Amino acid sequence: MSKTKKSQLKKALLIISIFIIILFLSCIAFVTIVYNKYDLDINKLTSLNNGVRVYSASGQDNTLYNTNRSIITIDSLPEYVKNAFIDTEDKRFYSHNGYDIKRIIKASFVNMTTNSKSQGASTISQQLIKNALLSNEKTYSRKVKEIVLSIKMEKMFTKDEILEMYLNTIYFGSNAYGIENASKIYFNKSATDLTINEACCLAGLIKSPNTYSPKTNYENALKRKNIVARAMFDAGHITQDEYNEVASSGIDVAEYNDYDHSFEEEAIYEACRLLNISERDLINKKYQIYTFKDDDLQQELIIINNENIETCEKTYDTPLDSVSIVASNDGKVLAYYANSYYSLHNMKRQPASTLKPLAVYLPCIIHNILTPATTILDEEIDYNGFSPKNADNKFHGYVSVRDAVSQSLNIPAVKALEYLGYQRSRTCLNDFGINIDTSDMNLSLALGSLKDGVSLLSLVSAYSTIANQGKYYGMNFVDKILDENGNVIYSYQDLNERVFDKRDCFLMTDMLKDAAKTGTAKRLNSLDLPIASKTGTASYNGNNTDLYNIAYTTEHTILTWIADLHDNILPSMMYSSAEPTQINKEILQALYKNTCVADFKKPDGVEKYPYDIVELEENHILVSPTQDLDRFIAYDYFKTDNAPIQNNNDQKFDMTINLDKSGANINFKAKKNKIYNIYKIVDEDEILLKTIKEQSGDINILDADIFKDEEIEYFVIDNQDQKSDVVKIRPKDYIMNYLNSQIISGKKKWYV
Repeated sequence: MSKTKKSQLKKALLIISIFIIILFLSCIAFVTIVYNKYDLDINKLTSLNNGVRVYSASGQDNTLYNTNRSIITIDSLPEYVKNAFIDTEDKRFYSHNGYDIKRIIKASFVNMTTNSKSQGASTISQQLIKNALLSNEKTYSRKVKEIVLSIKMEKMFTKDEILEMYLNTIYFGSNAYGIENASKIYFNKSATDLTINEACCLAGLIKSPNTYSPKTNYENALKRKNIVARAMFDAGHITQDEYNEVASSGIDVAEYNDYDHSFEEEAIYEACRLLNISERDLINKKYQIYTFKDDDLQQELIIINNENIETCEKTYDTPLDSVSIVASNDGKVLAYYANSYYSLHNMKRQPASTLKPLAVYLPCIIHNILTPATTILDEEIDYNGFSPKNADNKFHGYVSVRDAVSQSLNIPAVKALEYLGYQRSRTCLNDFGINIDTSDMNLSLALGSLKDGVSLLSLVSAYSTIANQGKYYGMNFVDKILDENGNVIYSYQDLNERVFDKRDCFLMTDMLKDAAKTGTAKRLNSLDLPIASKTGTASYNGNNTDLYNIAYTTEHTILTWIADLHDNILPSMMYSSAEPTQINKEILQALYKNTCVADFKKPDGVEKYPYDIVELEENHILVSPTQDLDRFIAYDYFKTDNAPIQNNNDQKFDMTINLDKSGANINFKAKKNKIYNIYKIVDEDEILLKTIKEQSGDINILDADIFKDEEIEYFVIDNQDQKSDVVKIRPKDYIMNYLNSQIISGKKKWYV
């Protein structure tokens, strides 16, 4: 090699060396700067009192015990509990220094090839840092900070100390933070007593608490639990027999725990939605949530619900799920209790007959299609194979809309919807805040059959809207939210929107009051309160699945629902809404034990009008009374622009006369609400032949004394001065025609 080439090579190596040194020094400088930039806040890391404060309306602190993390020491946990989390979340936990370079490279490759940030490659140390100190945002700068702080933490704490902090911090869903609280929430036991099967279930929750919750997604939780068990077996932390036992076992979730925070859990969910943040962020930021909860009412609600459900469970020998809600009609939830896990804001159920007033009868009243007194023929029907039956499997003939609502008959509701049209029904439901799928626009909508169901909170909102005479508020748990410095960051505003006419809501309410007096909710009648109510019974393949009672006054709306979320089939003996109605009755008794409640006020534009019972029965039309006999007059509420039509008292009716050898046969149609006088006129003298009272249908009268008179006139007049046409007869002409018809052929005819 020539000297020139050697010189060039040395120069190149020198440049490369300088570049490498500069790059190395730059990396050191960058790492040093970044490392020194972020400080590890040990106080926040080790502080376990991150619970959000939830206050009732009276100011009582109802902080959730499961958000105030209960401490568990790492030494008190079975070894398999620790291994379940390590084998699932961070296999190299005990060998890395806070970050796993292999997982980072793999995650980076996946993110680059998929153009996303879905893979985080977080170790247990990183998850702890993120949960305790950082936000959930998916940015590279946050990831760098997370790694730096994890490295610092690894230098200050042992691996077991880090694992202990992690297990006491991680979120398990159902507002449970820390493994001790999660154990109580899901299994009603301490984490020290967890079985391998239960430990695998909890470890599986970490990836996505909502997706793998055994309470809301049992099948997903089962599969995920078995994946964790397989990871433990592959790592050599459980035996083949232990793995087989876990893989073949279900998840026995505790239906009850020692605490009730149904109200607080829903308030936290609502607060997260209002602030558009996660539950973890809400709790870690130490916000204070003030609610509309009435402490005394809440306790009574819990006692009433539990006592009745326990009685039902013993009677029918089956576990039951139930919900009871009490809200003021201006949209404030005062008490809420679920006797087992129920996501009030998320879960939807089939509303059954509770949808009839909302989807059928109210829109029919709005469009002046029906009134409470209108009659509908309850008969066997078939719409292209759709043949609904009534609950009693009977047909009732013509029934009033009032009775159809009160008795919750199915066939009249289907007929009314068919006449109303699906779009009008859908528009009305939208105004209630209930959105239905296009596939729901069929006649089964009248029976409350929906593709996606309806949330119970939506039903409470809808019925409170009717109670408010058309003002829609929506339901709210949260009054205000304060940050940790006491600054108000959210405050409830009493906003409402008029979506329906007062008159239409009053008529709907008045019919639902009958349901509480003599109809399907008649258990409420003994309360002697102005109550409107609707029941509902949902079924699937002939088996009942959901029972409802919704009751409202001028001040409150109450809903109680009963089902079996595990089997989704209720016992055959639970065929009506008697049980939820009884619960609501006791709630109403407690609610108004020391106070009275005003009746629903009739708005302008609604009056009580009389109508003719006979015309309605015989002709199925609503007309003003045709006479003044009280027993043939009924009264009901009508909108003044849709009142019974005026009867035309000058209208004449038909009368016919047929002559035979017996005399004059007088025929006309009578109505039982009228009195008829039949007259004959001979030589200008009016003679009363007969008076007909309270008879209905064809009337036949024979006047045999006619043949001595040359000409006779007949007419009928009723007690409302309605008069038939006058009919004349000539008896001698009849005799002549009769005799001529009897002459034998070939003989001389008779002439007169």
